[in-house]
Amino acid sequence: MKRRFDWILVACFLIVAVSVHGDARAGTDERLAILAGGGAVMAVGADGRVLVSHRPDKPLVPASVLKIVTAAAAMEVLGPGYRFETLFRRTPEGDLVVSGRGDPHLVSEELERIAGALKSKGLKRVRHVLLDNRYFEPGLVLHGTNRSLNPYDAYNGALCVNFNTICVRVDSRGSVKSAEPQTPLTDLACRAALDSGMKGRVRLNLVASPEQCLLYAGELLQAFLREKGISVDGEVRRCEEDPEAFPRLYVHRSTWTLEELLEKMFRHSNNFMANQIFLAMGASRFGPPATPEKARCAVDRFLKAAGIEGVHMEEGSGLSRRTRITARQMIRVLERFRPHRRLLEYGQRAWTKTGTLHDVKSLAGYLALETGGPVAFVILLNGEGHGYRSRERIFSFLRDELLFRPPHKTP
Repeated sequence: MKRRFDWILVACFLIVAVSVHGDARAGTDERLAILAGGGAVMAVGADGRVLVSHRPDKPLVPASVLKIVTAAAAMEVLGPGYRFETLFRRTPEGDLVVSGRGDPHLVSEELERIAGALKSKGLKRVRHVLLDNRYFEPGLVLHGTNRSLNPYDAYNGALCVNFNTICVRVDSRGSVKSAEPQTPLTDLACRAALDSGMKGRVRLNLVASPEQCLLYAGELLQAFLREKGISVDGEVRRCEEDPEAFPRLYVHRSTWTLEELLEKMFRHSNNFMANQIFLAMGASRFGPPATPEKARCAVDRFLKAAGIEGVHMEEGSGLSRRTRITARQMIRVLERFRPHRRLLEYGQRAWTKTGTLHDVKSLAGYLALETGGPVAFVILLNGEGHGYRSRERIFSFLRDELLFRPPHKTP
């Protein structure tokens, strides 16, 4: 009789516990629905258990949290130790042929190293600097970029320097100086600064055309060659011949591995870098020239291998409003990216990436629980009714619910 009574007590306890948990979960869902409205929110534990879910299958514009998709795909398509290359060849006439391969971080410091390496190879004199950017589709313009002076709108290409931007100081009299001690001022940069009409210290996107960006890369390399004592007598222009016909003089491999580049990309939410890496995946998987279609196919293969179907990804940075992803799809990407979460920015006990357009506020990443492993979460908010505060309120709500008051385990 006593044993039967004990079983009755246990059964009653379980009923009450499930009821309390159900009420708590219902209360959580109601509060989340009020905060998120027509947006989507989802959180999943390290064990795969769904902890929070609100409209998880609604396709929405992700903005810059899409960079997590790009990074996750790149880590598998290219590999964490991948290094971008830039190739240098000599013609019989003494021209230097420069072939870009999409290096997203070919900055002034790298160009100075390149000039030094070329000198060490015995290069003393150059006739023309010939630029080869055929590894990417010529004249490439990705959807979502606008022809503004903002650096986040920069063109992409196979041979680009300093993120296709210039940093200058223009005084009230129209005098232009480089605002970076490591970067010489070239004629093209000076003209672009004056054409902008801006004054003071400014960083400008080279907005005129992809051709302008290519020529700037050649001008800046020319300046560094001269600083190293290598004379350049002729012009900087596009290479019209097949560069493969000439012997290689030097192959420059990026100082930074792909993994290190992704960390830099996340730190500055650099759209140019994200799309260079996005396009490079297409060329690596399907052969040059890189095109948006090849890049999308490369990422789509990665997504399908991860069991993710139906994502429409227009480009790799999140600028395009044609891109659509659901919270559930994004969670699956986060589960794949979990081993690399420390590439994201860390703060408020979470590794996160924000996404912001004027009517898009998103956030994705991992909450760092003290036990049980990190919780993957995503917040996707679209529409004029959602501002920064909406995103922050939902994040605070998730953090309080999952980090400080983790829900009871269900059977």
